[in-house]
Amino acid sequence: MNDIFSKVIALILAVVLLYIFPVESLLTRQDEITKVFVLNETAKFVDSVRNLGYITPLMYNQFLRALSSTGNEYNVSMEHRHLSIDPVYIDPVDNTSFQHDFNTNEKTCYTDQILDCLFPPAAVPDEDRYYYMSKGDYFTVYVYNKNKTAAAKVQQMLIMAELPVKRIIVNYGGMVRDEAY
Repeated sequence: MNDIFSKVIALILAVVLLYIFPVESLLTRQDEITKVFVLNETAKFVDSVRNLGYITPLMYNQFLRALSSTGNEYNVSMEHRHLSIDPVYIDPVDNTSFQHDFNTNEKTCYTDQILDCLFPPAAVPDEDRYYYMSKGDYFTVYVYNKNKTAAAKVQQMLIMAELPVKRIIVNYGGMVRDEAY
């Protein structure tokens, strides 16, 4: 009886060591490769936006299509910050009333506002569906996965504990170098 029990344990241990751990390792490497791919696609999209100074619906849809080719679902958030420096005057009409002081104003637009401009509810011609930015603005994209990856599922099975869903997290952005208008 003791001999059968030890053989069953040895068989279970052999299956775990020969099949499950290599699969887990392979899936973990796949997550790392996916993260690099998502980073490259995000960098390509953001750099294109920063170089051109605008976003088009085609650019955004191509970016989402590239991300979906990984087999995961992603949450994509965008942020556009416009900084303006306004001189302080006592009388705005009189240039000699400058107070040697400046006000810094920041306007931030998020994903919803950008998408409303790219995909308006009414029928708008394609040439009017651009989201423009100015030189010196900051544009940032945040991407993370919404679904559990295969590696997370296997690791949860092995350690019998709940793991966080977010495993592929990419943040990329910078200053807009050119403006289109």
